[in-house]
Parts: sequence; C-alpha cells; structure tokens
Amino acid sequence: MYYPKTQLIENLYTNGGELKPFNSEVEYKGHYFRTSNGETFSGKNPLDKPNIPLELISPLGNELSSPSSDINYTNPNQKAIKYKSKESEPLANNHYIINDGYYNSRSIPINRGEAPRKPIQSKPTPNKEDYKNRQFVRYFVKKSNENLFIEINREEYNLFKNKNPKVQSNLYIPIQIPWNLIGDKTKVFNTNKSISNLYETRDKLYGFSLSFKNRFDKYWVEQI
Repeated sequence: MYYPKTQLIENLYTNGGELKPFNSEVEYKGHYFRTSNGETFSGKNPLDKPNIPLELISPLGNELSSPSSDINYTNPNQKAIKYKSKESEPLANNHYIINDGYYNSRSIPINRGEAPRKPIQSKPTPNKEDYKNRQFVRYFVKKSNENLFIEINREEYNLFKNKNPKVQSNLYIPIQIPWNLIGDKTKVFNTNKSISNLYETRDKLYGFSLSFKNRFDKYWVEQI
C-alpha cells in the first residue's frame, strides 16, 4: 500500500486491550499507524510490514494509547500518552485528520487542501447503441480491505484506474466487466453470472458475484 507522508500518523503504540485485526477476536499489541481517513494498520508505517487492517475492540471506545517515538517501551512502568480517536466523529469525504503537534514537529503545513475522496456511486443506463451492440460495460470498485463493492461510471473508474490524487485510489480496486443485454433471458442470465464468477475467481474479488443479488438479467430485453 502507498500513502503520502502527509496522510499518515506514524509510530503509534498500543499495549493491548484496544485494537484487534479485522474478523478476529485476538487483541493486537504493538506499533500501528493511522491514515487521514481514520483507518488503522499494524506496523510503525506502511514500510513496516505486515500492514494488517485493525479495528477498535469496542466500537464505543474513543481513546487509543499512542506514545511518541522516543518513549522506552521496555519500561513496564512507562505510561502511554493518550490519543483521542477520530472514529466517533463524522468526517466529510475531503476531510483530513488534523494533529497540530504531529504536523508541526515535522514541518508539515496543516492546510494541505482537499484530501482524496471516496468513490461516487452511479447507476448505469444502457443506451440504444449498447443494445445494438448487445452488451455494455459496467464499472465497479472494491474496497481493498473488505468485501464492499460500489458501482460507478466510466469517468470515475478512470480516476481510480489512473490513480488520480483526487480519489482514494490506494483504498479501492477498479473493476470493469462486460454485461450482456439482448437474447434469450436464461442465456443472458447465465452468461452474466459466469462472467462475474470468472472475474471473482481470477482477480480474487471475493463476494463480487454475490453483490449482484442474483440479478444477472438486469437491463435485459429480448430484442430491439
């Protein structure tokens, strides 16, 4: 994964009881870092592997211990500095998490403009030319650390594919698939289902085929 330095709070630490890996009940102890959109990963920074996605053990918790990098963790009597988590605060899509002391210590300007935004969902509408061609292309993104699929339009897809700095391209995987529109309904259904299963298996997009909710004949017409 890649994050600009200006979007990271690095070298944080927990003694346990606060964080755990996603889909796990085992508490996490050790270094971690946070991104500008509030996500938390193991390691001092993205170069300190592995970077396992972490979550609060208690969703209602609002504090994480995060001592500065010069604290001696070998001293069991050393108290951790408290860091107020941003998890409970509603953040806009273009909102950076601001920590004045952190940025000042690294001579990073606090006013850095808009942060990369999340994908904008879109509902496609096949046109006459698409039906004439008997198929069209549907575009999606998958969140890299969970089975979340969002349908988007072509322009949005290109932003994520080309890693445009305006969007959170480091957090989402762009997907495009052909979608059949015309012919025997059962055949169209089965073809679209097979295509989604193929992409899911080939590209490890677990849960992709289920995201269609068995509507593989969506936009189907018998003929034009």
